[in-house]
Amino acid sequence: MRNKKIYLFILFMIAVSTGFSQQDPQFTQYMYTLLPVNPGYAGTGGICATINFRQQWAGLREVDPNTGTKYNVSPRDIMLTVHAPIKALHGGLGLTVYNDAYGHQNDIMVKLAYAFRMNIGGGNLGIGLDVELLSRKVKEDFWEGRSGDPSIISGIKGANDMYIDFALGAYYQVPDKWYAGVSMTQLVSAIGGDKVAQKAARHLYAVGGYNFVMPSNPNWMLKPSLLLKTDLKEVQLDATLLADWNNGLLWFGASYRMVDCVALLIGSKPFVNSSSAIRGLEIGISYDINTSKLMNNGRSFGGPEIMLKYCFKIVTKPTTYGYKGTRLLGNRPIEYR
Repeated sequence: MRNKKIYLFILFMIAVSTGFSQQDPQFTQYMYTLLPVNPGYAGTGGICATINFRQQWAGLREVDPNTGTKYNVSPRDIMLTVHAPIKALHGGLGLTVYNDAYGHQNDIMVKLAYAFRMNIGGGNLGIGLDVELLSRKVKEDFWEGRSGDPSIISGIKGANDMYIDFALGAYYQVPDKWYAGVSMTQLVSAIGGDKVAQKAARHLYAVGGYNFVMPSNPNWMLKPSLLLKTDLKEVQLDATLLADWNNGLLWFGASYRMVDCVALLIGSKPFVNSSSAIRGLEIGISYDINTSKLMNNGRSFGGPEIMLKYCFKIVTKPTTYGYKGTRLLGNRPIEYR
């Protein structure tokens, strides 16, 4: 049965096409930051806050043909996510804020997510919806009409605009064993955008991962995962394999993003085996080595990414009752905490 799963995985890898039109920010350490692409993830794993910084295609420059001035146009992403389970809402709430700067365009996005959670088949299912607010700014000094038609850039030159959109997702996990999710962003293809005159394409995401405990040494665990991304025209796939030692005290591995890069990853939960309040602190570092012509012709020297995450759970003591004597039975008991 296990060999059959491996063969199906290989066939799936071969069948996926090789192009993808990227609009949403992407992160190599996606397995630790799923909330931005799947609102069904909200409330999973306790109260969590994550900060990500990513420099994609570092070193990429654009040269002004008139002045010879070089401008940094490589995508840069800074993102904060916070989510927590809310018992009164039968689910979880999540907040994502990120700044996505690429080329001569700058986006600031705020996402508010809610996921309804239920226990099913030994795991937990979250079905979520988020509202997306996007502020987009285009720098006017760097646009030049080259087609002879000034209307091509008249609608975006120096514009600031606001977009409203929605995303829907489902996420299922069996704790410490496996997880899977599917989601779609830009459901209404960006309401608004009268000034910049840009519309976002709908993006479909599918993610999955499994934890294999090594029989010969239970301190080691292999964590393969996949992230499939498509704009319903083209497809891109991230495939990752991590090795985890001693409950996350150290983890490392490699990832492959089709037609883009091979990445190296390393991270740690330095206090995971302690009883201190910071035992949920985790740090991860990855570096993309471009496999496209961006690296071959020296225009880019890769992509560093840093992830800082902190999770904790609030555990309340169960309420116990007692009676001072049998004559008090039937009266209101004494509450102990």
